[in-house]
Formats: sequence, structure tokens, C-alpha cells
Amino acid sequence: MELREYYKIIKSNIAVIIYTVAIVVIVAYAWSVRVSQSYNTSLLINISRSEMQLTSDYRYDQFYRLQADEKFSENVVEWLKSPGVAKNLFEKAGISADQKTMRDLSKSFHAEKLSSNLVNVEYSTASDDDAGKIAQAVSAILPNRIKALNAEARDQNWFQIEATDLIVLKNTQDLRINLGLAALVGLFFGTLLAFGKHYISDEQ
Repeated sequence: MELREYYKIIKSNIAVIIYTVAIVVIVAYAWSVRVSQSYNTSLLINISRSEMQLTSDYRYDQFYRLQADEKFSENVVEWLKSPGVAKNLFEKAGISADQKTMRDLSKSFHAEKLSSNLVNVEYSTASDDDAGKIAQAVSAILPNRIKALNAEARDQNWFQIEATDLIVLKNTQDLRINLGLAALVGLFFGTLLAFGKHYISDEQ
């Protein structure tokens, strides 16, 4: 197929390309506006011990304690992935989660273990005030779960957490870049649709 034939196909189906570009650009604009109204939050959870077990035995440089800390930090990460814990955090913060599905709740908080006693939590909120309320909820809900785990513990050797280093930043978007990329994507798919429409009409 010669270049002239490609040009004729595009020219005869230019409306398809224009509509596709317009739709993609409008969707990108709506997404950019919505995202730019949200806030990204980072919160550090420090894991420590409220009590230490007294023993005269050699501690192996507290090797087993470090192992226990690491396992517990993994437990905190899994808690924050739980839809039930996420729902409790939203309720404690006074934020409605009625419109969220089970999948939405499980993805509300992104927790990552940075070290044996340090977990980073990231989440998105509609306002900086909500970000602070959720941080306070984390400081209240997670210690309660720790107390529940140790309710029947024989030794007073449990964990405690402290939420620190709260950072809240508005999610800014470069509208020109987003719309430019959207236009290119729309042009690409619009051209594919134009050629697809041409070949389908030829077969018929």
C-alpha cells in the first residue's frame, strides 16, 4: 500500500480520529482535575518494645529479638492491607467508606517494611485535614490490636508502635503534559480505528 492510499484512508475516516482524540483528552482532563484535588500522605510507624524480658542467659546480641521485630513489622504491613482494618481506620477518622468496595478498602493503604522496626505507610485523601485524622486513627487502632494479641500473654514482652513523620503533599498535575500525552494516545488509537473501519468496510 502506498503512502497516498494511507492518506486517503485517514482523510475519509478523519471524523473517527477526531472523536477518539477528543474522548481521550476529555477523560484525561477529568482525571487530572480529580487527582489534583487529592492529597498524598506518608507516615512512618516505629515499632519498639514496651517491656523487655529479664534473663541472665546470653542474648546472642538480641538476634532473636530482631527476628521477632521483623516478623511483627510484616504483621503490621498485612494489617494495613486488610479491608477490615482499613474500614476501622476510616470510621475512627470520621471519614465515610460506604462507597468503597472490598477491593478499594484493601488498596486504601500502601504499607512497606523499611527495616525490622520501621514501616512506611502511604495513602491518599480528599483533604489535608483527613490525612491528619487518619494518622491519628492509625495511632489508636493498631495499638489496640497489639493489646488484643497480648491479652493472654504470660510474659510482659510485647510490642508498641508510634506513628511519626507525617508528610502531606497536594497531588499536583501538569495539565499540559497530561493533555498532550492524551492527544497522542488518542491519535494512535484513532488511527487504528480508522484503518480497522476501512478494512471492515472493504471486506463487506
